[in-house]
Amino acid sequence: MTNGDSNTRVRVPGLITPIAWIYVALGLAVVVACFVEAQLGPFQLSPADAVGPGLLVVAGVGAILRKPWGRWLCYAVSALLMLGAPIGTIIGVLMIYHLTVHRSQFGPSFQNPGNGQ
Repeated sequence: MTNGDSNTRVRVPGLITPIAWIYVALGLAVVVACFVEAQLGPFQLSPADAVGPGLLVVAGVGAILRKPWGRWLCYAVSALLMLGAPIGTIIGVLMIYHLTVHRSQFGPSFQNPGNGQ
């Protein structure tokens, strides 16, 4: 590939994309668990319980695509995720930190190299 090739991958600074993929994977796993009505510990899941994990998936996709609404939804989801100590706290704090430090990636001037533009 040459430098002018549109298929070359450009490294985007920060950990927003990897953490967003964790959100998508975790959200999809829990959504599937809800639809098969699995039991998580003492809790019996139902399809109605898939709303929260569905928002986690939507927030992750919005962050991966660098949409401004994805950034704000990730802030909200990360704040809720921080209640799940210790792993949720670590992931939530990391995401909030990277969303804040790299907020310019969500502006109209940022061209996401990962979405083919």
